[in-house]
Amino acid sequence: MPFICENVECRAVLARGQVRSNHEDEGWCFYCPDCKVRNELKDIGVPGGPVELVQLERSDLPHKVIATARPLEDGRYAARLLVQRALGMKGTYGVEERWEQLGVFLDAHEAVAHAKSFATDLLERKV
Repeated sequence: MPFICENVECRAVLARGQVRSNHEDEGWCFYCPDCKVRNELKDIGVPGGPVELVQLERSDLPHKVIATARPLEDGRYAARLLVQRALGMKGTYGVEERWEQLGVFLDAHEAVAHAKSFATDLLERKV
């Protein structure tokens, strides 16, 4: 079974030969050769025996959420959102969903916060 980089920007599928495992203070891991992000591994080997490393299954999928605020001509901001859903299997992303105007706000930070809140609710409902 391959290893998968859990960085939502990367999600590289790596053969075992492409991964160099490291034992650090926090435990076993590998660093993705593509993006250099640390990925946790677990030793499931018998105590005193050879090390047998596996990548833990995550309970939550690493969906990609991009919330932004688009300035409008009247000085307000439109909340925008892009959600790429991670597939239940390891590898690439599935469906991409976009909202260009989730609401209009006086402040850019409010617009981004609203878009993030919308994404959280959406992902909790459909996962």
